[in-house]
Amino acid sequence: MAISAAELTKLLTETKKARESLDRVLDYVDLMNKQLDNLPADVKTSGIEIRDQASVIEEQIEQIRQHISAELNKIPVDADEVKQAADKLLLYQGDVLQVIHWAEGQKRAHEPGSYWWRYWQGVSDSIKKQQGQQ
Repeated sequence: MAISAAELTKLLTETKKARESLDRVLDYVDLMNKQLDNLPADVKTSGIEIRDQASVIEEQIEQIRQHISAELNKIPVDADEVKQAADKLLLYQGDVLQVIHWAEGQKRAHEPGSYWWRYWQGVSDSIKKQQGQQ
Protein backbone atom coordinates (compact mmCIF):
# COMPACT_ATOMS: atom_id res chain seq x y z
CA MET A 1 0.00 0.00 0.00
CA ALA A 2 1.33 3.43 -0.95
CA ILE A 3 2.14 6.01 1.68
CA SER A 4 -0.45 8.77 2.06
CA ALA A 5 -0.04 12.52 1.75
CA ALA A 6 -0.76 12.85 5.48
CA GLU A 7 1.97 10.34 6.34
CA LEU A 8 4.49 12.06 4.07
CA THR A 9 3.56 15.43 5.55
CA LYS A 10 4.15 13.99 9.04
CA LEU A 11 7.56 12.76 7.90
CA LEU A 12 8.36 16.25 6.60
CA THR A 13 7.35 17.70 9.96
CA GLU A 14 9.64 15.24 11.73
CA THR A 15 12.43 16.06 9.28
CA LYS A 16 12.06 19.73 10.18
CA LYS A 17 12.22 18.81 13.87
CA ALA A 18 15.41 16.80 13.23
CA ARG A 19 16.98 19.85 11.57
CA GLU A 20 15.93 22.05 14.49
CA SER A 21 17.42 19.52 16.92
CA LEU A 22 20.70 19.69 15.05
CA ASP A 23 20.60 23.47 15.43
CA ARG A 24 20.15 23.03 19.19
CA VAL A 25 23.19 20.74 19.31
CA LEU A 26 25.22 23.41 17.49
CA ASP A 27 23.95 26.03 19.93
CA TYR A 28 25.19 23.77 22.73
CA VAL A 29 28.63 23.61 21.09
CA ASP A 30 28.66 27.42 20.85
CA LEU A 31 27.81 27.64 24.54
CA MET A 32 30.65 25.27 25.41
CA ASN A 33 33.04 27.24 23.18
CA LYS A 34 32.32 30.38 25.21
CA GLN A 35 33.48 28.55 28.33
CA LEU A 36 36.61 26.87 26.93
CA ASP A 37 38.90 28.70 29.37
CA ASN A 38 37.12 26.99 32.26
CA LEU A 39 36.80 23.54 30.70
CA PRO A 40 39.25 20.74 29.79
CA ALA A 41 40.94 20.95 26.37
CA ASP A 42 39.08 17.86 25.21
CA VAL A 43 35.87 19.91 25.16
CA LYS A 44 37.23 22.00 22.30
CA THR A 45 38.22 18.88 20.37
CA SER A 46 34.79 17.35 20.90
CA GLY A 47 33.12 20.57 19.79
CA ILE A 48 35.15 20.59 16.57
CA GLU A 49 34.19 16.97 15.88
CA ILE A 50 30.52 17.74 16.49
CA ARG A 51 30.65 20.67 14.07
CA ASP A 52 32.34 18.51 11.43
CA GLN A 53 29.69 15.80 11.77
CA ALA A 54 26.87 18.35 11.89
CA SER A 55 27.56 19.53 8.35
CA VAL A 56 27.33 15.95 7.09
CA ILE A 57 24.15 15.31 9.08
CA GLU A 58 22.62 18.57 7.85
CA GLU A 59 23.26 17.54 4.25
CA GLN A 60 21.69 14.12 4.83
CA ILE A 61 18.62 15.63 6.49
CA GLU A 62 18.18 17.97 3.52
CA GLN A 63 18.46 15.07 1.08
CA ILE A 64 15.82 13.16 3.04
CA ARG A 65 13.56 16.23 3.00
CA GLN A 66 13.94 16.57 -0.76
CA HIS A 67 13.14 12.89 -1.36
CA ILE A 68 10.05 13.00 0.86
CA SER A 69 8.86 16.24 -0.79
CA ALA A 70 9.34 14.70 -4.24
CA GLU A 71 7.23 11.69 -3.25
CA LEU A 72 4.53 13.92 -1.76
CA ASN A 73 4.41 16.07 -4.87
CA LYS A 74 3.79 12.97 -7.04
CA ILE A 75 0.52 12.25 -5.24
CA PRO A 76 -2.61 13.51 -7.01
CA VAL A 77 -4.93 15.66 -4.93
CA ASP A 78 -8.21 13.88 -4.12
CA ALA A 79 -11.06 16.03 -5.46
CA ASP A 80 -13.53 14.65 -2.91
CA GLU A 81 -11.18 15.44 -0.04
CA VAL A 82 -10.71 18.99 -1.35
CA LYS A 83 -14.47 19.50 -1.68
CA GLN A 84 -15.02 18.22 1.86
CA ALA A 85 -12.35 20.61 3.15
CA ALA A 86 -13.98 23.52 1.33
CA ASP A 87 -17.40 22.55 2.69
CA LYS A 88 -16.08 22.39 6.25
CA LEU A 89 -14.35 25.73 5.93
CA LEU A 90 -17.54 27.33 4.68
CA LEU A 91 -19.61 25.62 7.36
CA TYR A 92 -17.43 26.74 10.25
CA GLN A 93 -16.32 30.10 8.88
CA GLY A 94 -19.36 31.27 6.96
CA ASP A 95 -17.76 34.31 5.29
CA VAL A 96 -16.95 33.16 1.76
CA LEU A 97 -14.46 35.92 0.96
CA GLN A 98 -12.61 35.37 4.21
CA VAL A 99 -12.39 31.62 3.53
CA ILE A 100 -11.10 32.22 -0.01
CA HIS A 101 -8.54 34.68 1.32
CA TRP A 102 -7.45 32.20 4.00
CA ALA A 103 -7.14 29.33 1.49
CA GLU A 104 -5.10 31.54 -0.84
CA GLY A 105 -2.81 32.42 2.08
CA GLN A 106 -2.31 28.74 2.82
CA LYS A 107 -1.49 28.14 -0.84
CA ARG A 108 1.13 30.91 -0.86
CA ALA A 109 2.99 29.13 1.94
CA HIS A 110 3.89 26.33 -0.48
CA GLU A 111 5.88 26.04 -3.70
CA PRO A 112 3.74 26.37 -6.84
CA GLY A 113 2.82 22.95 -8.15
CA SER A 114 3.58 21.15 -4.88
CA TYR A 115 0.98 18.83 -3.34
CA TRP A 116 -0.18 21.31 -0.71
CA TRP A 117 -0.17 24.20 -3.17
CA ARG A 118 -2.46 22.14 -5.47
CA TYR A 119 -4.59 21.10 -2.50
CA TRP A 120 -5.23 24.70 -1.39
CA GLN A 121 -5.76 25.77 -4.99
CA GLY A 122 -8.42 23.09 -5.21
CA VAL A 123 -10.05 24.27 -1.98
CA SER A 124 -10.06 27.86 -3.22
CA ASP A 125 -11.48 26.83 -6.61
CA SER A 126 -14.16 24.69 -4.95
CA ILE A 127 -15.26 27.58 -2.75
CA LYS A 128 -15.35 29.96 -5.70
CA LYS A 129 -17.35 27.42 -7.73
CA GLN A 130 -19.85 26.96 -4.87
CA GLN A 131 -20.15 30.72 -4.50
CA GLY A 132 -20.86 31.07 -8.22
CA GLN A 133 -23.60 28.46 -8.04
CA GLN A 134 -25.48 30.31 -5.30
